[in-house]
Amino acid sequence: MRLKIRIQQVAAGHNLQFEAFAVFLQGTEATAVMASSSSALCEDQLQCSICLDVFTDPVSTPCGHNFCMICLKEFWDSSPHCQCPVCNEKFSNRPDLRVNTFISALADTLKKLDQVKSSRSAGQLPSKSKKVLCDSCTEDKLKALKSCLHCGLSFCNTHLMPHKTTAKLLKHTLIEPVENLEDYICQKHERPLELFCRDDQTCVCQFCSETEHKTHNTVPIEEESVEKKNELVKTQAEVQQKIQERLKKIEEIKHSIEVDKRRNDSILSQKELVKTQQKIQERLKKIEEIKHSVELKKVSLLQRSERLGGAHALSRSIQS
Repeated sequence: MRLKIRIQQVAAGHNLQFEAFAVFLQGTEATAVMASSSSALCEDQLQCSICLDVFTDPVSTPCGHNFCMICLKEFWDSSPHCQCPVCNEKFSNRPDLRVNTFISALADTLKKLDQVKSSRSAGQLPSKSKKVLCDSCTEDKLKALKSCLHCGLSFCNTHLMPHKTTAKLLKHTLIEPVENLEDYICQKHERPLELFCRDDQTCVCQFCSETEHKTHNTVPIEEESVEKKNELVKTQAEVQQKIQERLKKIEEIKHSIEVDKRRNDSILSQKELVKTQQKIQERLKKIEEIKHSVELKKVSLLQRSERLGGAHALSRSIQS
């Protein structure tokens, strides 16, 4: 019922101004900090203007607006004309709808963040935040204060004391208590994963760097994390600049098309008009290619952000 009412409202001319490239531009900045803050994605930017919910299978109209695929199909099925629900631009033929993979990835991420926030408000904390118990306590196990990557165990305050007083144990790497210690330890050598192999793009232990990774370029995880972060910031700035340049080019092409249309309406013969329309179609195709190129760069940036988030989290745990 809400969907039908909303469709009627949009059909009546409610202009919600939800430009697709505005989502792209603002979404890029959001993905760069997505790993550290659930507020990075704004729900309004990823909201279908028909159902007023986060996008499901988002699609774009030729005029650049975005909707859920099912919402747009139902809107067109119930409307006498095939037009955009936001700007009311009419299309002579019903456009072929394809899911926008970049916006879909952002929408899925936002939904996952909302699920995490909901579970926290309900008292269901993620597994990594669950209470980790001391492995050395024999009867009533106390809450662990730290986990040792060298020992492969977690210790309460009492059983952690040797790591603070014994010279040999002082060299051990302590991190915040975690359940899945195996994720931080080399499965082959049972040593802490303290280094990053740039050749194989994986975390390794000291023994790995002296054996199978001996000739590889290995650096401390902290150093790699900082470099990846700087690289991401630089890439983000470059992508933003390219987006602005291509948006400007698109506007120039659109303006040129409009000028051609007005000129054709007044002076061109029917035969010349057909040729010009073919030229317009070629330019529109170029616009779509530019949009596709921007989308691929956005997906690449999102993947880099996710990889950085994982490496940065591991770095913070080791430093703790």
